[in-house]
Amino acid sequence: MMSGLAFTAPPGESITNGGPFTGKKHVFSSAEYSSGQVVRASFGIASALNYDLMRFADVLLMAAECEVEVGSLDKAREYVNRVRARAAASPIKTIDGTTNAAKYVVNPYTTAWASQAIARQAVRFERRIELGMEGHRFFDLVRWGIADQVINNEYLPKESTRRSLALGNGVKFTKNKSEYQPIPDYAITQSFVNGQPTLKQNPGY
Repeated sequence: MMSGLAFTAPPGESITNGGPFTGKKHVFSSAEYSSGQVVRASFGIASALNYDLMRFADVLLMAAECEVEVGSLDKAREYVNRVRARAAASPIKTIDGTTNAAKYVVNPYTTAWASQAIARQAVRFERRIELGMEGHRFFDLVRWGIADQVINNEYLPKESTRRSLALGNGVKFTKNKSEYQPIPDYAITQSFVNGQPTLKQNPGY
């Protein structure tokens, strides 16, 4: 263990590290800590728990997207409401586990969605909040073809002021380019077969 990093209680549950409002998805519990499932690895925390690559909520919301696009709005609403019902039944508790940490209001959609556009907006919003911090957002925006609009008009204007070193100097999302990262030159060089590269650089790079 590195000096200065000793602790006596799970840091994820410490008031100094966000307390009851620390992200529930990436915070270990007292039981995990006490049973040795959480270890200090250099300056980070490692958990022996498996990482969920796909959750049932993700499957339901993908199905809801499909139903919206084929016009089955009531079926899509049913899938979204199943996700919201589960979320409402599992509130985040305070550190002592006795009360809800926040007063989130998660109610089902009780009236039919008036149009496909409204249904699409509702499903996309649900994916944003249900799958937050799980690595889906960027790929969802790209898949929906609105990454440039959201990133340039909503994300960057806020985040560039908070993280100016990383996002300053005119950083922007360029449609038909920024959806992909450049392939490293060495990878293209190493892909040559019979004098011709088998890898082709992504557009715009």
